[in-house]
Formats: sequence, structure tokens, C-alpha cells
Amino acid sequence: MVNKSNSPRKIILYVLLFSIGLFYSNVYAQSGKNVTSIEINGTINPSTTDYIKAGLIEARENNSEALLILLDTPGGLLNSTKDIVKLLLNSDIPVIVYVYPKGSSATSAGVFITMAGNIAAMAPGTSIGAAHPVSIGGKNTKPKKNTNPLEKKDEAKEKEQKENSDIMGEKIENYAISFLQSIAEERNRNIEWAEQAVKNSDSITANEALKLNVIDVISPNVPSLLNTINGKKIKVNDKQLVLNTSGAKQKFFEMSLKQKIVNILSTPDIAFLLLSLGSLGILIEFYNPGSIFPGVAGLISLLIGFVSLQILPFNYGGLALVFLGLGLFVAEVYVTSYGLLSLAGLISFVFGAILLFETNESDIKVGHGVIIATSATLGIFFMYVAYSVSRTLKLGTMSGFEGMVGEQGEVVSWENGNGKIFINGEYWNAFSDDALKSGDKVSVTESTGSLNIKVSKN
Repeated sequence: MVNKSNSPRKIILYVLLFSIGLFYSNVYAQSGKNVTSIEINGTINPSTTDYIKAGLIEARENNSEALLILLDTPGGLLNSTKDIVKLLLNSDIPVIVYVYPKGSSATSAGVFITMAGNIAAMAPGTSIGAAHPVSIGGKNTKPKKNTNPLEKKDEAKEKEQKENSDIMGEKIENYAISFLQSIAEERNRNIEWAEQAVKNSDSITANEALKLNVIDVISPNVPSLLNTINGKKIKVNDKQLVLNTSGAKQKFFEMSLKQKIVNILSTPDIAFLLLSLGSLGILIEFYNPGSIFPGVAGLISLLIGFVSLQILPFNYGGLALVFLGLGLFVAEVYVTSYGLLSLAGLISFVFGAILLFETNESDIKVGHGVIIATSATLGIFFMYVAYSVSRTLKLGTMSGFEGMVGEQGEVVSWENGNGKIFINGEYWNAFSDDALKSGDKVSVTESTGSLNIKVSKN
């Protein structure tokens, strides 16, 4: 006999178990979603390009919904920026560029990278802009003034120099404008503002960027950003995709050791310090032969500094001024200039440091604080060396027989113009034109280069 009263209970139990299964399968499916995240905090350089390329590969291998770039940069190298933009525009993985956290900025090269992302986002309290090539405003050469009153002024030549300077600056500016406008056009963003960001160095806040259609969204944190952009339609390699990022886990992908080293060496401050400390170590070794450590450490620092120069575009004139300044510091030791050479060396060194990375290929430079600290340290060191050397030369000979002249002593025994005297704990043979006897106080007046010294009575 079948108990029919249990049938409804079984049906309810099956429905309940089925519902629980669907719930957990949905949770599991949601938890399986991920977004590969990388962080760029510093200048844009070759290691940054390599890092983003590796991040795209990692996102593809992990079946990530997108690559998330957390960006905070003051700018960087033009060639590296071009390579990164090319990677982002041709990526088959959706790329989200997020200027984050609060207080961050996407300046200069950062503007190009942000606008090249499929999704451009910013956190509150961040800024974007100032994409004008820095060297344009500061490096356009002006026609040289005629300082010789007897020489006829060549107005045609001056006009030609000015026109050539203006044309070069205009070419660089126009290229930057067209490059950023092409990115904005590809991503359906504000083309007019792209021009102003380069031409007038416009910089705007996150709220202004959203209103002007420079970015797509403002979000306070990563989870909020991923939920906000969920369901957005984007174009990836001419294909329409819908982002499915709600509840996706953030998987951090860090730089490799090689990328970290290259990133450090790509910092202008580090490169400048390596060159300065390397030169200082080698010079210390010259002043104190046999010290070994300063020379070895200086040589290693100098070689690593030259590796940095292989990565960073540098100005040969600036490098020449830096080494000229170091040479003048050294010359101060051998030439009595009463500090004039050291002053000239300091001026040359400072100007060289300022101009070292002033090129059309980047907007990076050595920090003023680093220049002041390094210049002050080198200046004080070499002035101390010069002072020590000059003081030593003034003191004269302080050892050997010649160093005995002027020393005070006491006669121990004396007979027929010769005898023994006691000076500084030692007994010396001496002779004198004075009549001396035991116990007399005497002074050394002459050293003959032998064991005999001449003395006189005090």
C-alpha cells in the first residue's frame, strides 16, 4: 500500500534541492570570473611597455574579462607611449585604464594611454591633461643676438633661424595633436579637448573629464568600477563585445624582476645619482690609491649609470657639462684658484644636470631636489679636499730628518762641540757652535740628512 501523503513532500524537496543547486552553480560561475590587474606608478618607459604586453598575455591565458591598468604617471618617453597605444588599440582583450587612487594623475603620456583604453575611468580627486611636449616651449632656439657692433647685422639670417625654430616646434606639436586626436576618434571621445590638451596644456579634473566625454566613468574603487561598467558595449578589434565584469575577482599581476630593474634604471633621478656617485668613487680612489672599495663601487655605479643612459634619451651637451664640472672639481686640487675652479665646476655640474634629459623624445627630467642635494654634496667634498691639500702644502715636511728642525731637546752629554741630546723620547747625536753642557735646553737648527743634527742653545 503506497503512502500518497509523502508525494507532495518529495516534490517540494526536489524543487528545493534544484533551486539550491542553481544558486550555487550561479555563485560558482560568478566567482570564476576575473579581471587581470596591473599597476603603473611612475614614468612611462620601456619596462612599462613590456609590463603591459605581459599583462595582456596573462589576461588572455587566464580567460580574464579584461585587463585593468591602474594608472598614476607624470609622463615619460614618446617612443614607449607610442608602443603602448599601439598595444591597447590592437588588443583582443578589453582594456580598462583607471586613474587611481585619489590624488593620482594621468599627465602627458598618461593622457594618450588613458584615452587609448576601451574603458577610460578615473577616481574622484584625480586629474588628466597637460599633454603638450615639454621640450617644445623650452628648447626652441632663438636667433643669436649680434654682440659685435662692428659686424653688420644679418637680418635675413636671423629671420631664417627663427623660422626654422618655429617650424620644428610646430611639427612636433602638430604630430602630438594628430596622434591624440586619432586615439580619441578611434575610441569615440572628445577630439576638440584632445587638441587643447596638447596645444594649450589643458588639465582637468575627473568630473570635468566625464562632462567633456574624455572618460567613460568615475568610480571610487575597483569593485564599484567593475559593477558600473558591467554590460557596457565596447569595440575590441572591430568586434562588438559586452563587458561581463560584475562580481569579477581582481587578479594582480606584478612586474618581473627584470622589469623592476629596468623600471628603476629608467628613472632620471636614479640615473643621475649613479653617474654622480660613480664619478665620486673613482676620484676618491685616485686621491687614495689602494682603497679599492671606493674605486670598485664607483666603477660599478658608473657602468650601471651608462646602462640607464642606454634606456633614457639624453642630451650630450648636458652630459658633457656634468663631466666638465667634475673635471673642474679635480683641477681645484692641483691649481691654486682660491675656489674659482670649484665654483665654475659647481655651475657647470648644475646646468648639466638640468639639461641632461631635456630632449624632444621625453618629458622627464632630474628632480630639482636631487640636483641641489648632489651638487651641494660634491661641492662640499671637493672644497674640503682642496682645503686639506693646500693646508698640507703650507705645513711643509712633518717627518724624517727635515721634520726635526725647530724641535726642543735637552743635552745629555757634551764634549768638544759634540754630544747626545734627548728629543721626543729619542737620543740623537748632535753638534753645535755653542759651548754646551749636560742639562742645557737646545733647539734643532739644521738637519744634515744623517744621524747628526745641529743644535743651538736656547
